[in-house]
Amino acid sequence: MDLKIVICEDNVTDFHFLESCLQSVCGEWDVTAQITHFFSGEDLLTAQNKNTPPDIIFIDIFMKGISGIETAKNIVRKRGSRFVFTTNSREYALEAFSLNAAHYLLKPLTKEAVREALRRCLPRLEDAEARMLEIKTGQGITPIPTDNIIYIEVYNKICTIHTEKNSFHTYTSLDSLFEHLDMVSFMRAQRSFIVNMKYIESFYFDRIILHGGKTIVLSRTNRAKLKKQYEQFLFHLARRGAI
Repeated sequence: MDLKIVICEDNVTDFHFLESCLQSVCGEWDVTAQITHFFSGEDLLTAQNKNTPPDIIFIDIFMKGISGIETAKNIVRKRGSRFVFTTNSREYALEAFSLNAAHYLLKPLTKEAVREALRRCLPRLEDAEARMLEIKTGQGITPIPTDNIIYIEVYNKICTIHTEKNSFHTYTSLDSLFEHLDMVSFMRAQRSFIVNMKYIESFYFDRIILHGGKTIVLSRTNRAKLKKQYEQFLFHLARRGAI
């Protein structure tokens, strides 16, 4: 999943800290963040009139020129971006949330606060191609774009979710994870494995080979059913023009 994020902040130190937090959290969640910085509301509004809207805007309320609140009002009328306000005061919280803000962060910012703000934004950004699977890990609730998942395996009651960049561990059962995944794209290859069919490179009678070379033996009792499911998946891609 790729996110376009804007930071509108006239304090350079605050900007660099927020940018660092966002890149760190996005890296943990297997999300790619493209971050753009503006020093004023005027600059942001000028850019928004020329470019496609970002997914999320982190905006300071107190800046030189027009405030973050006034800037957001002018963008909200036309755009669908999610807003996170940052400020030193609670005074404008009600007005911020009246603009459907995802979160309201008090300075000094912390990584955990930024993590929570980003987590609140992601569900609103979901679509059929970018659903999120939220799991419980040692770091709390971690959202993972399902499109990035290659496969999930369980061993000693610990499920490991493998993506191209990371592996995530959770005690959530494999059955429970499977219930939250798109049945069009994901296959229960056998009792211990869930596979994202878009990453299947070779499908044989008794096994599949995934992107990166991982081999998974198919369930003996369900091989015919799994083959049919994969054929239906390919047909679905063909109808969408994806293959």
